[in-house]
Amino acid sequence: MGVHSEPPNLYASEGNAADANHPTAERDGAFVPTEDEYGYKIREQPMGTKRRIRVILMGAGASSLNFFKKAEEQMENLDICCYEKNSDIGGTWLENRYPGCACDIPSVNYQFSWKIKIWSHYYSYSPEIWEYLKEIEQENDFISKYIKLRHQIERVEWDDSEGVWRLEVRNLQNNELFHDSAEFFINSGGVLNSWKMPNIPGLQDFTGKLMHSAHYEEGYDLSGKRVAVIGAGSSGVQLVANIQKKASKLYHWIRSPIWITAGFGESWAGKGGANFEYTPEQRRYLEENPKKYHEYRKQIENELNQRFKFIIKGSEAAKSVREFSFNRMQEKLKNDPRLCDKIIPKNFNPGCRRPTPAPGYLEALVADNTTIFTDPIGKITPSGFLDSEGVEYEVDVIICATGFDTSWKPNFPFIANGVDLRDMWGGSDGVTSYLSIGVPTFPNHFSYCGPYGPLGHGSFMPLIETWTPYIFDVITKVQIENIKSLRPSMKASQQFRQHADLFLKRTAWTSSCRSWFKQGKTDGQAAIYPGSRLHFIEIMKRPRYEDFEFEYWDDNRFAFMGNGFEMREFDGRDITNYLGLLNDEGIDKQPEYGEDLKDILAGWAVGK
Repeated sequence: MGVHSEPPNLYASEGNAADANHPTAERDGAFVPTEDEYGYKIREQPMGTKRRIRVILMGAGASSLNFFKKAEEQMENLDICCYEKNSDIGGTWLENRYPGCACDIPSVNYQFSWKIKIWSHYYSYSPEIWEYLKEIEQENDFISKYIKLRHQIERVEWDDSEGVWRLEVRNLQNNELFHDSAEFFINSGGVLNSWKMPNIPGLQDFTGKLMHSAHYEEGYDLSGKRVAVIGAGSSGVQLVANIQKKASKLYHWIRSPIWITAGFGESWAGKGGANFEYTPEQRRYLEENPKKYHEYRKQIENELNQRFKFIIKGSEAAKSVREFSFNRMQEKLKNDPRLCDKIIPKNFNPGCRRPTPAPGYLEALVADNTTIFTDPIGKITPSGFLDSEGVEYEVDVIICATGFDTSWKPNFPFIANGVDLRDMWGGSDGVTSYLSIGVPTFPNHFSYCGPYGPLGHGSFMPLIETWTPYIFDVITKVQIENIKSLRPSMKASQQFRQHADLFLKRTAWTSSCRSWFKQGKTDGQAAIYPGSRLHFIEIMKRPRYEDFEFEYWDDNRFAFMGNGFEMREFDGRDITNYLGLLNDEGIDKQPEYGEDLKDILAGWAVGK
């Protein structure tokens, strides 16, 4: 990389050939080198040119629908494929159809900012939420564009030489196994997607109706039946509250203390925090007053964003919520000494488990047709069950509301750099993620809420709308800068976890409750985000590229600078956008300028 010699003083010497001002062919482009002495060549394209990239998503729930919608609006040269194991889109809202299944977030805050709906209920039931998601899919024709239904991913492995993920996928309709590949693999399958039956002796010997809440036979009539509900998590409490009046006899186990708290956005709910159906007048008001509807959503969201304060141990908010919840539970349990003693927690605050608003649940526990067990089940028999003392009860139906596999480990080989994530996350060290969105050392991979994500932080919809632009930012950078791979470094991920683990000790999430946040254990790893929802949204505004390790296809990482032009100069966008846009719609488009301003403001127009 040499430089040309210059005379020591132009005015005291004859100068060089350039100073002689002779005509040359060089000025017309002749003799311009195509490469330097090291073989480096200029890429003959404007900076900002985006190479075509393929992305494969796993799961066609709300996260993927948002990805499709925003990719069509914001991304270029992006090929998208989504594999979904079920027969339709919707994820958890397609699968969970047990009686009373509803979202614990107010409906108006459990929707996308770009698809506002007039809802029927304050807390919407599963079918209406699924219909909302299905309407999005149908309006945009996402199945025919991107989604392959009844397809299950069985293996994913990074091919470092080609810079792609190699997948084995099974077509569940014909059992055919085939291969696919993409530069990016995104897990949008959700957190609670692999339900599990409890390990209770004799369970499979039961000859009556046996169901899991996440695989409930929709429409199955429980009227007049003797029903046993095992499990007192979010699904169990909704089930019990809903079916108690229908069943002739209800048996229910509560093996761990549980706070039944005020619901999300309860001050806007019905009496006592109950769900309610919007009146025609209320629905019409929201439809006719979109600004007031927006304010309504913001006020409820404002209330939701206050809840993080009571997660902090020893805070005044924590004490206040604990006292309120204790008094309410004691009252609704009719001061029953056994139930109050066994069910109301003494050693952890509300929030250790995801808050469980369940209008009608506590009342159902003390109903005449309900029997509550706090001791273990003896065994399941062909016709019912034995309690801990050996007494047999006959039932017609057993519903297991016993949750999901929350180990974070994938149920298929997921391999990068020779390491299977099942092994990486299956050891005694537990799980380590990068800000919940990435896996350390796994290239070109993101998750919609992996470990250490905002699992107990209110509505997922704003969070989905936070993850998506983050992922787009990374993909766009890869497209423009011809990056082969980028991966969160292990050091950055370990330091994030170090901060998270220490901070979480000051929260209710690490207290001695059994929580799916902690894999159903009292002393499990609390892999939840160490901060409020606003904290999470702020840190996800833009990628911290300093935390990533990069590999480039080019030897010179600045090859993307190209031929000296920027793509904006050719693609129809405003080439003076840095001065602001002229159109009121905010559309980035090159204006069509007329001559009228020149006639007024040019110097020659006024004789100058």
